[in-house]
Amino acid sequence: MPLTIRDPEVMGVTASSVTLAFRVDDAAGAADATARVLIDGELRARSEGAAASRLVRIEGLDPDTEYTLTIEVDGAARPVPDRYFPERVRTLPSPRARRTATFATLNDLHFGEPRFGGQLTADHEYGDAAEGFPLIRAEDTEVPYWRAMNEDAIAEINAANVDAVVVKGDIADRGLPEQFGDIADRGLPEQFGIARDAFAKIRAPHHAFLGNHDYYGRHNGAGEVDGYALLGQPPAPRSVTLGGWRLVLLETAEPGDHHGVFHEDRLQWLAETLAETRERAIPTLLLMHHQPVPPEHRDSYPNTIGMLPEHSLPFFDLIGANPQVKGVLIGHTHRNRLRLHRASGATPFVEVNCTKDYPGGWAHYELYEDGSFRQEVRRTGSARALAHSTRCRDCFRGLYRHFALGALDERSFVAGGR
Repeated sequence: MPLTIRDPEVMGVTASSVTLAFRVDDAAGAADATARVLIDGELRARSEGAAASRLVRIEGLDPDTEYTLTIEVDGAARPVPDRYFPERVRTLPSPRARRTATFATLNDLHFGEPRFGGQLTADHEYGDAAEGFPLIRAEDTEVPYWRAMNEDAIAEINAANVDAVVVKGDIADRGLPEQFGDIADRGLPEQFGIARDAFAKIRAPHHAFLGNHDYYGRHNGAGEVDGYALLGQPPAPRSVTLGGWRLVLLETAEPGDHHGVFHEDRLQWLAETLAETRERAIPTLLLMHHQPVPPEHRDSYPNTIGMLPEHSLPFFDLIGANPQVKGVLIGHTHRNRLRLHRASGATPFVEVNCTKDYPGGWAHYELYEDGSFRQEVRRTGSARALAHSTRCRDCFRGLYRHFALGALDERSFVAGGR
């Protein structure tokens, strides 16, 4: 049968590595054929096996260097370069200061989610399957996809030996406590208890805060649910010191609502916190669930479910007055995007894809003594995770890939510094 190399993607780059994802298919689906990955014409990796998608990481590259990437499979045409698989890729520059710490983030884990895909309803829920709108159900596989995706991402984070992990909200899909299943048979699993057990396997200290979905217990008859208590986490806002940096964890949820808020009391707390890090010249990262939204973009999805623009404007101004804030790290949108806002100067606002579907993974950060930091979004590479995230890529008439993946320089970059 003829072979085809499909959906090649450069997932991430660092100063010394590049990570590729691709498929090798025949007429029946995934094919067990050897693929060769060449860098500047030199064979650097082989990939074998009939995986839904293959993930190949190549180390030992030179920093700040442009390389030509090639994938070869006998009997298959080479993939044509495009926005996701450029013909040439440049590695990140060498650090100019000492690295002081590393950490990882997870967001939008949605423990207990019953399904993904289908046609979106008016309130952005996953509806019924239709042509071009495949529906993926948690019961379709022996292990629910959200459990596999989250547990395997945690295993990879443990292997990376990071110094800390931050979970940026939407931990539970409907904010359901352990005892919920005993109240009535609603066909919904407990969620916070499963998440707490999964987080107990994280080897590094972990810090979690809530998103809008974590407050949805009230919509399912569970009443008011204290997710922080159920997870054994102090409530946000709060700060964490790591490697000479300050990580500030913010609460942006309005219980019961999909959009985010940042009322005057939250803004005042943040202003006081930033006054301290500014005075002491402590490089600072803010971590939050909802993305701030300028008024001119309020009517475009997913900005319609972001932080209210009237709350976002003073937030932008506060960041602009605090140059020690090197970045704002965000969840919620299930996509990779990097944005700058005029009032906030050079501070990047960085959205990262969700953990539980496509491309499915986590973000790795390195902190440096000069106030610079590096991000690399990593796709979870276990066989079952790749099988699920590959299925999700073609949801919503194939548009989900374009929505979620983003550009390479929005996933892998250097920011901050003096």
